[in-house]
Amino acid sequence: MHQPLPSTPPAALPDDGLDADTTLPLVVDLDGTLLLTDSLVETFSRVLFRDPLAAVASLACIRDRAAFKRRLAAHGALDFDGLPCREALIELIRTERARGRPVHLVTAADQSIADGIAAALGLFDSAIGSDGVDNLKGETKLAHLRAHFPDGFLYAGDSPADLPLFAAAKGAVLCDVARVVADRVAACGTPVLAELSRPRPGLMPWMRALRMHQWSKNMLLFVPLFVGHDFTHPGKIAAAVLGFLLLSVLASGTYLLNDLADLAADRQHPTKRLRPFAAGTLRLELGLVAAPLMIFLALAIALVLSPPFAALLACYLVLTTAYSFGLKRLPLTDVAVIGTLFTLRVAMGAAVLGQPQSPWLLSFALAFFVSLALAKRHVEVMRAVASGADIAGRGYRGTDWPLTLAFGVGTGLGSIVVMLLYLANDAAPSGFYDHLAWLYAVPALMTLWLMRIWLLAHRTELDDDPVVFALKDRTSLLMGAVIGLAFMLSI
Repeated sequence: MHQPLPSTPPAALPDDGLDADTTLPLVVDLDGTLLLTDSLVETFSRVLFRDPLAAVASLACIRDRAAFKRRLAAHGALDFDGLPCREALIELIRTERARGRPVHLVTAADQSIADGIAAALGLFDSAIGSDGVDNLKGETKLAHLRAHFPDGFLYAGDSPADLPLFAAAKGAVLCDVARVVADRVAACGTPVLAELSRPRPGLMPWMRALRMHQWSKNMLLFVPLFVGHDFTHPGKIAAAVLGFLLLSVLASGTYLLNDLADLAADRQHPTKRLRPFAAGTLRLELGLVAAPLMIFLALAIALVLSPPFAALLACYLVLTTAYSFGLKRLPLTDVAVIGTLFTLRVAMGAAVLGQPQSPWLLSFALAFFVSLALAKRHVEVMRAVASGADIAGRGYRGTDWPLTLAFGVGTGLGSIVVMLLYLANDAAPSGFYDHLAWLYAVPALMTLWLMRIWLLAHRTELDDDPVVFALKDRTSLLMGAVIGLAFMLSI
């Protein structure tokens, strides 16, 4: 069943319906008008992620738009109930139907798409789409409407391609049209009965889609800059900053791919359905172009900057993609992958600086971040115990809580042991630190912090990803400042 999305009220929606003879049928366009998305791009995206070869093969007939749409529709059935709709237009259609006005869906989308939408909404007296031969758009659509509605019609549309239909209609409903289109409709003398507009998306939806708040995790790339005592070298700082930006751009590209691949599932989720692509706030074709472009540019620039860094960045891409498309559903494997991804961030920091990889640092990072990943899973498992349900899409059960607790605490303490062994067996003999005693404050404070994280996790009071939690929690920030001070005093 169609689930409405939160939306801004329309700019001009008549309270008592359209000011036009109710015997005139209202003809409604689909893509960009009734839907806040494009059904052709939706279908292509679905086929692309489910059967890439079929998507590529379909491009052979892209010049014949009707045949192209028919071929894609045969390979990728859409979830019609979940598609984002223009709620103001749906409300208007219901009002007009209650007044006795016939309402028809006429679209350039394939007939199977038109039938599916009509069945899902139950608002139309008929639904007509392209038949695989004729693309029902522009002048072709106008000829169809004149043949079927010789006494005239009202038309709801959104694009410049609808101008011939607006000009021939006895009344227009404008849906998010550009100002130049609205002016041309007014110039042709067609009465504008309603304007249904949404605010322009701006930058905020893009910031959400790119998960820019997740860039904070990529600051781990700066760890080798500090532990290697290179933080006073301008060239090293510049390389680390560029590496951070390249990693962040690539990671955001993978987030876009993940959102595009998970559209159907996200639209059934109570909160994920509000994501920019799922909600129709951002156009899918922009995401389909931006995602591979961002990934390609990040890898290309990284290759010029540092081939070892580029190799690790490519490993990160492969692993995070594998996680998104399958590994996240395998219990325990998922946390191992998350820990590895965090460790790769640290390794990338050393690579971009030209430092040798430190087995001590990488061993500590792997154990530490596996522990944090398990803390997040432990919260989910404990909540499953309370609800009596399995964790959807994760493979864990409520009865797994002793394992997530034991493995998580064990790997966390293991990371502290690695750090203590490094201080005793490597840092002390090397003379790398002038005042080594100050560094022993680091494992002490990190042990306290891990104990606090696991206490909150076991009480199900840890609501965020532990890394995100640490960046917002005052106690964690204070401990981090003291750790940083101890490190500086040790040099």
